[in-house]
Amino acid sequence: MLLQAVALFLLEASAGTSLLLLFFPHRVLGGGFFALHGLCATVFLGLAMAAGTPPSALWLSVPALGLLVVYTMLSRVGRQRAGLPWLAASGALQLVLLLRTFGALAPPIAPWMAGSGLLGALLFGSVLLTMNLGHWYLVSRTLPRTLLFGSALVYTAAASARALYLAAAALFVPRAAGWEALTSLDRDLLFFLFRVTWGIAGPVALSYFVFQTAKMRSNQAATGLLYVALIFVLVGELLSAYLTALTRFPA
Repeated sequence: MLLQAVALFLLEASAGTSLLLLFFPHRVLGGGFFALHGLCATVFLGLAMAAGTPPSALWLSVPALGLLVVYTMLSRVGRQRAGLPWLAASGALQLVLLLRTFGALAPPIAPWMAGSGLLGALLFGSVLLTMNLGHWYLVSRTLPRTLLFGSALVYTAAASARALYLAAAALFVPRAAGWEALTSLDRDLLFFLFRVTWGIAGPVALSYFVFQTAKMRSNQAATGLLYVALIFVLVGELLSAYLTALTRFPA
């Protein structure tokens, strides 16, 4: 169960990083930024496969991993724009893999499970990329000031969407057993409360301050807050993956 949860989280991390990386300006940011995150996504996906990606999904995960490697190598030599088709193809395969993997956990509510996995991926990807973007302003003083603000806005939207989705699942998912397990003191309530505190309340609260500091162009303050947000999201999404695998509910 634990390995399955780790694999789910790593798949989220890889897919979210890859998909959101497509929307960062490859002409403006240097190849190092894209090589770094291409490498991060490659490591995440490779570890997810090692931790327990189903053998039936190898036709998706192996090509996705290979495409990520090619993209990372191209970015490393400054050809990140030429690598965009490779990243897009890998991101598409990872998206299908993510939706299939989460949906297969509970086929009766597959769309809800898949949506939870996708939002978790976008939340982790947004906080990781935005935090590292804040550091890139120390490397390049010529970056547009609006770039960090836009990335902070994406993180804020992802954190808010994650919270709203969990509330909607609690109200509308037509399966009571998983929700009862999450809200029962005899079973998983304490873990679920910890997940909500760290993975929902924390990132949502921090997203407001990240947004405001980025709006004021206080890049160092925003980056410091994003460090804390990354820890919150990391713990929250790991707990979410564990509870989702355990209860078959989109936690």
